[in-house]
Amino acid sequence: MLVAILSLLSQGISAQNADEKTIDAEAFKNPPNEYRVTQYQLTPQTLKKYPEYGIGGTMAFFYSILYPESGRENFKLGKKGPEMIGELVDAAQEIDYKVWLADDWGYPSGMAGGRVVAENPDWEVKSLTMLKVSGKGSESIDFSLPNNLHDIVYAAIYPVNKGTINLNEGHKIVVEKKKLNVQGLKGDWELRVFARYVRDTLTQGQSTMRQFGHTGRYPDLMNKEAMSRFIANMHEPILAQIKDPSNSVEGFYTNEPNLMQTHWESKTDAPYACTPWSDGLPNTFKKMHGYDLFSMLSFLFEGNSDEARRARIHYRQAVAELLTDSFSRQIREWCNARGIKSSGHFLLNDYLSMHVQGYGDMMKFVSEFDIPALDIPIPNPDEFRDFSYQQSRFFSSVASWKKKDKTIMLLDPIIGGYGLSRLSPDLPLLLNSVNMASFHGVNMFTSYMPLDAKNTHKVGGRSTISKGYTKEEFRFFNEYTGRLTQVLQGAQREAGVGLYYPISMFQADLLASNEFWPKILKLHEERQKDWDHTEEALLKGDIEYMIVHPEAVAEAAIKNGFMNIGYGSYHTLVIPQLDYIPLNVLEQLNRFEETGGKILWIDDVPRAAEHAKNDEKVKLLLKNVASVNSKNMVSSINDSYSAEFDLNISPGTDKLTIGRFHKNEEQVYLLINRMQESLSIDIEGQRNIGKSDQLNILDPSTGKIKAVSLPAKLNMTANRALLIMSSQDYLKQSLIKK
Repeated sequence: MLVAILSLLSQGISAQNADEKTIDAEAFKNPPNEYRVTQYQLTPQTLKKYPEYGIGGTMAFFYSILYPESGRENFKLGKKGPEMIGELVDAAQEIDYKVWLADDWGYPSGMAGGRVVAENPDWEVKSLTMLKVSGKGSESIDFSLPNNLHDIVYAAIYPVNKGTINLNEGHKIVVEKKKLNVQGLKGDWELRVFARYVRDTLTQGQSTMRQFGHTGRYPDLMNKEAMSRFIANMHEPILAQIKDPSNSVEGFYTNEPNLMQTHWESKTDAPYACTPWSDGLPNTFKKMHGYDLFSMLSFLFEGNSDEARRARIHYRQAVAELLTDSFSRQIREWCNARGIKSSGHFLLNDYLSMHVQGYGDMMKFVSEFDIPALDIPIPNPDEFRDFSYQQSRFFSSVASWKKKDKTIMLLDPIIGGYGLSRLSPDLPLLLNSVNMASFHGVNMFTSYMPLDAKNTHKVGGRSTISKGYTKEEFRFFNEYTGRLTQVLQGAQREAGVGLYYPISMFQADLLASNEFWPKILKLHEERQKDWDHTEEALLKGDIEYMIVHPEAVAEAAIKNGFMNIGYGSYHTLVIPQLDYIPLNVLEQLNRFEETGGKILWIDDVPRAAEHAKNDEKVKLLLKNVASVNSKNMVSSINDSYSAEFDLNISPGTDKLTIGRFHKNEEQVYLLINRMQESLSIDIEGQRNIGKSDQLNILDPSTGKIKAVSLPAKLNMTANRALLIMSSQDYLKQSLIKK
């Protein structure tokens, strides 16, 4: 393969003209636009300015053209209206710019600036909350909802014996919209009323009203009809102005859509503990799990028994299914029918409890987008060593599962506690983020960092500091990024280890809440630490792994000791800290082991099934299974990458990060210096070491490609990366000039 690449280079043939898309020397030095950073905003001004900064594409926010009442016009329309959308896209296409279309008026996505709820107020997002009334004796009970609750969904009265409520002996109550009347029970009793609470205050949706000029009225993303109207209000009128969308835009990009169930205020708690609710949930729940949702509503708010925890798993699985079908699947199908793609980034993706809080199951929700994406903070130098860049791997793992060749990351200067006071992170910080995201599988980048310095001013009452960037700085940043991404787009991680996504444990533990999200995180801190320590151990042990979703495991093809999921093929599965496991997953794991595959149960072996009816089968299959202490996990894993990747590179992971990918038949190594100083790298070949053995070094800092003989010694600048491309049979003669 490499011989073919070098032959093309020596003949000066462009990669685009080759039978296979290969790395062209000139293209590597001067990356095509498709590989460079996509910068937010498409206006007449940015079309003139962005090329000077080396930018390769644009994210277009057209809501102010469609809806000038937003008050956010970024340029003069003159006499033109929405038709300017098509003109701007055409102008971007003329300079070979890739165009992504932002999907909403402001953010978080899903509301069309409030128009969806304005069309039908009943579509506004609601929560389920629980109210309790205790009493004794059979007197008549009149109950009315507080004024700030919408209506009663379900109510039941339960006997209480010695202070303990008997949830299995509840009597359903016939209710009116906001009141009920029922006779009490002999002895002690407790009335439980489950009511809907409209989320129209102190949510993330309301937090951006002033910034973007929308109403903050957020719809129920689990309601498919409501989401159809979101598409009708945003996607359709934008695309209607573009002549040939399939050839002129990449697709629509969504921005942090979520269930909108989290109280968005740090100083106070919400009046009620809330959990997601939508009219379609009872039917979806019963279809998926075979029993009545209403019978287990109390468990959404309390209880630590197996029955309660498993009920919460089933409930969150139903939430994820309804949300995925209504939002991500519906939008993807709509986009694909028009020849374009869907993508977008999500809320608080580094915490598994928030995967449940915001989405029921984030990896499942993301899996229905054409291109998984995330936004990530840009940490300061003192945080380089410990920052959780591995959150990127949730998304590159989804891409591998669904056989997608791109994973997008927004380089976000605000999130992560940095705020508007640091809008222009220094260049080394940007490069480090690009390097580490690339290592974890990202291969396309977006940005909204300001190009020009601006005077300090206040936005929403907060001070902003924008140093801006020189044209030379930002061109270098774009070229550096473009060189990495053109090698890594289409490359797949060489990973023999699958790390099981333990989302069910966070589903089991997450209760309805009235608290701000950092307080919710505290409740799940120990389980999150277990997950973090597992990933960190794999990374420090130089183990190549991908994260595998339970549904992917259940559907995987198994052959000769390998579990094949999408692009991935795994000989070892690491399964961290599970109490319950689905029977269909365990049966797959049993087949996997029988054909020669290896399973490491970390710290615990599941003690039961996710459904009680399957407990005996699960216990029988796990009868003779033992767990592995997390401290011994790495030493229990052999050959996490194939023998073809036979370069021995030092120093180790304490200073150097090494990623291994394969692209077509070519091996690709990504080396990253994470130190704040230059680093000397030694490279040896474990086979046929000799002076004639060659490998090729691609330097994203300079754009140069050079051949070196093994053994080789390289010097790496602080916070920089190098790429190595090497064929299985090393070249006897390099056609690239040294």
